[in-house]
Order: sequence, then structure tokens, then C-alpha cells
Amino acid sequence: MVTSTQNVLRVGFVPEHFSSPLHMAVELGFFEKEGVVVERVCCPSGTGEMTAKLIDGSLDVAIALTEGLLAGIAKGHDGYKMVGTYVESSLCWAISVGQNSRHVDRKSLQDGTIGISRIGSGSHIIPYVLAEQERWLKGTSPADPEYKAPFEFKVLNTFQNMRDSVNDGSSDAFLWEKFTTKPYHDSKEVRSVDVITPPWPAFMIAASTRVLPISEDPQRQSILARFLKGLSAATRHFVNPANYEESISFVQKKMSYTEQDVKDWFRGVEYPKESCSVVNQESLITCARVLLGAGVLQKEQDADVKTNISAKYVDANVAQLV
Repeated sequence: MVTSTQNVLRVGFVPEHFSSPLHMAVELGFFEKEGVVVERVCCPSGTGEMTAKLIDGSLDVAIALTEGLLAGIAKGHDGYKMVGTYVESSLCWAISVGQNSRHVDRKSLQDGTIGISRIGSGSHIIPYVLAEQERWLKGTSPADPEYKAPFEFKVLNTFQNMRDSVNDGSSDAFLWEKFTTKPYHDSKEVRSVDVITPPWPAFMIAASTRVLPISEDPQRQSILARFLKGLSAATRHFVNPANYEESISFVQKKMSYTEQDVKDWFRGVEYPKESCSVVNQESLITCARVLLGAGVLQKEQDADVKTNISAKYVDANVAQLV
């Protein structure tokens, strides 16, 4: 592994279609133009793996799910701060049931059993967005006397186990990213009954405060600024209508998706049009409220997000808060 040096950044990513602009920035020279060397570090276990690596110093930067990054800081992890937004649009989650399930839409899932990968994961948090939309929530958090959980949750660890569970009847449904799940809908292994999108950006950019003392070191501020500038140029190139065919082909070569699936995903995803260094405060506050309802955050942690975004959660020396 490359050790972090003055112009090298170790960047964690998930091996999914969303990472295409990051790969493009490396392979087409957008980072090189800014004088930054990026070592891509694949993190197949996702946000939890990346936050751990940010904290232990084995990653300098991570592109990870908003809710996971926010929850980690709220729970006391001070090894990283958010410095930008990578995907502005919400992650689209498919609500899937067994092929022979009695469920035909979301309405019948209240009080049902939801299969999840782990407590605190997106598969655990996003069902609370569903419950909020359907007005199934009673109380603002598990600490409230009137609180009643809208579902039971079954921890299943893997995506395969979640698919098996809805088919053997031990869970009613699971929620997973739409286009990752689509091949299993197409093969009729599981069935989609709906989709849902939470009201916050899908992926944020975080930087390690251990390896990158952002607020104190002007050189580190400079390399992060140059990294974000190169990534912003790549996202603009990726979504530019003039480069549409190139971008579709690029994703197809990276992922085992059909051309039509890539086009369908491309139509709905939104990357920053100008700069990846912008962070929306209100979206983080909304995310914290849902995390509170899910029992992932406590009331004092939710309050902390509201009052300390610029001091604790986002490094305003690098990111522009709006």
C-alpha cells in the first residue's frame, strides 16, 4: 500500500457504478492535471469499512454513504470530517419481497419483518424513511414512552442471505440499492414492490483528520482542494451531454450491467454540476432526524448535529457550507 505523502491520497470507494467518475478522474488524468496522485482503495464492505480506515489512518479520503459518515461523527468518532458532496441525488432503494410473497406493495409491510445486513446500515435506516412517509412512526425515538417500532428487524449480514430470507418466509422484505438488486428482479429470484429515496445526498466525501490535519496544515488544505477540483472536473465530464456515449460505455466496462440498465441509472443520478466541495447543512439535519427515529442516534446526538455542523462534522476550511 502506498503511504500517504505530500501529493498522494489513498481514496476509499465502493465497487459500484457510482464510483465511475472517480475511476475516470484517475484514468483520464484529471487528478494528474492537479498534481495529485490518487491510490484507489476498494472497500467492498462499504461505509463501515471506510470509516474504520479513516479512523486508523489507512485511508486519507473516503467516498461513502451520507448517513454512515454522519452517524459515525455523532457517535464520537473524531478521526474524519466531511469535506464535500460526491452524489447529489438520493440513493434509490428497491423494496424487495419473495417471488411468491403475499406482499404486492409497500402498504402491507407495517409491523412486518425486514431483513437487514447489520444494525445501523442503510438497509436498517431506510425502512424508517418508508415508515415516516407512511406515517407509521409513533414517537420521535426509542427513548419516547409512546414509541412503537414500525418493523421487526432480522440481521442477516449478506445480500444473499437477505434474498434467501424473503423467499423462505423468515422475513417479509429487504431494502437494497435499486440497480444492484435489479439483476435479481430480472431473474425473478426476488420481486420489487416499490422504490424509495431518502431526502439527502447519497454519497459524501470525508477526509481523515489524523492523516490530514485539515484545519492546521495549509499544504493539506491545498491537496484536498486540488483533489476536489480534479474530482469536480471528472464529474462534470461524466455528466456532460457531449460525453454521454463515452460515459455509458465507461460504466458498462467497469460493471456487469446491460446498456439499458446503465442508461436508466444515468438518467436519474445527479453529480455536482459545478463543484464537489459544497455541503448542504439542511440535508444533514434531516438525515440526523431519521437516524434518531431509527434509534441509531440519541436525542443529544441529533441536537449536536444541529448545533455543531461547521465545528465538528464538516471542515469549512475545505468545504463550502450552504
